[in-house]
Amino acid sequence: MTDLVSPPSVAPPPTPATLADVARLAGVSKMTASNVINGKPGMSEATRQRVLHAVEQTGYVANPAARRLAGRRSNLIGVLAPRYGVPYVTELLHGALGAAEDAGMNLAVFTTSGRVSLERERAALLRTLADGVLLILPSGDEHQMFEGAVPVVTAGSLSPYSVRGDNAHGGLLVARHLLALGHRRVAYIRGPEGVWVHREESRARERGLRDGLREGGVDLPPPYVAAGDFTEVGGERAAHELLRLPEPPTAIFAANDSAALGVLRAAEGCGVRVPGELSVVGYDDVGAAARGRPPLTTVRQPLPEMGGAAVRMLLDLVRGVSPAPPPPFPTTLIVRDSTGPPPPPSR
Repeated sequence: MTDLVSPPSVAPPPTPATLADVARLAGVSKMTASNVINGKPGMSEATRQRVLHAVEQTGYVANPAARRLAGRRSNLIGVLAPRYGVPYVTELLHGALGAAEDAGMNLAVFTTSGRVSLERERAALLRTLADGVLLILPSGDEHQMFEGAVPVVTAGSLSPYSVRGDNAHGGLLVARHLLALGHRRVAYIRGPEGVWVHREESRARERGLRDGLREGGVDLPPPYVAAGDFTEVGGERAAHELLRLPEPPTAIFAANDSAALGVLRAAEGCGVRVPGELSVVGYDDVGAAARGRPPLTTVRQPLPEMGGAAVRMLLDLVRGVSPAPPPPFPTTLIVRDSTGPPPPPSR
């Protein structure tokens, strides 16, 4: 007969401290303790110090918000981006992730799908969890959601702390390239007008294009400027409009690579040879640009470098250092097979 042996007794794990424990030790209500921990205004300094002392004594400091209020860091950088799958966003994140890993920080990416309610929900979470926040392609006033809570750096817009490429110079390079090839009928496909940062970047590229064409005595007339939305579908749609003009352009510059790839697709569908009958130029030099049919001439922004610089600037702000925002990152023209001389004039 086998003896039954009782298992050794094991002490239960300690019960995690609760908000009620903090409030009881500090001699305040749970609401007051919560307000202090979440950084709500209106608390006296004496009350704030009692609550923070109770947080330390009870171990409730394990909560990320309390840990930051107690002078400790979460070692987490939050990223708020419009959506995954956008090549611009993906390239920036490569650089941001590398810089975060080099600094021993974690990177958490949250997307909003363009929904304001989701944006506010994500922002509230990051205010609690993150030491700092990187906003990629902010649509408007997202940085105000974090004001006074955590440091913020933006990518793709002009704010007190931001990283961006030299968009106007990129447009100028495109104009000079196309003029040197002999083009006189050059069209431009804009980015979306509804989002501030997209509109400003698109307009800067257009401004550089106009300035460069003007150097060669060439105009950019209204019929040669088409609405776009930074997507391949939008670029294809805009290209069809331009190619249906009585005197269609011999070259199209799209405000980003996705739209330019849409132009290539439209040209193929219309039986227009690229570059024999139409030259196409994009912007950003994302990975898909080199895989276009034909490979796409484009303006390169150093997106991974920009993402890394954004995180390093953010880490300075987290440490209490006010860094000088970097100047616009240089842009360079990458010439591939989608541009060539215009076709000879028809007789």
